[in-house]
Formats: sequence, C-alpha cells, structure tokens
Amino acid sequence: MEKREKERSEKSLLKLEQRLQDAEKLGFKLKYSKIFSLASQYAKDSRHYFEKGDFFTSFGCSDYAYGLIDALLIFEGKKGEFPE
Repeated sequence: MEKREKERSEKSLLKLEQRLQDAEKLGFKLKYSKIFSLASQYAKDSRHYFEKGDFFTSFGCSDYAYGLIDALLIFEGKKGEFPE
C-alpha cells in the first residue's frame, strides 16, 4: 500500500510543480501574489513531507495548492488551456 501512496503523492506533486510554472508564465505570481505565495508554500510543504516519507500529508498539501491554482485558472478563463 505504501508504494501506491508514494506513487500517487509523487504524481500529484509533479503535476502541481508544473501547474505552478504554468501559472507563473501567465503572470499569476504578480497578479495574485498572495494566493500564488500560498500555493507555492503548500508545494514546498508537500515536497518536504514527501521527502520525509509522509505521503498522505504530502498529497494533501499538493492537492490543496493545486486547487488554489486551478481556481485562478478558472477565474481567468484559462483552465481549458492546460492539460489535467
């Protein structure tokens, strides 16, 4: 079971890191600095927990951050431009 949790957590974290890069290219880091900063901090937390082997918490952090960025993409009408 731990292998499955690790794979799911890693997949979520990598997807989040890519989505943060996409959002930064769209100017969200400046336009929505507080929300982008929160999402970035959750991404760092996710990486930290992943490296400690706490895959459940890592997944939770990355999922929350992904939701923040996803909301900005929806708000900006850009959601359909990025693959899931």
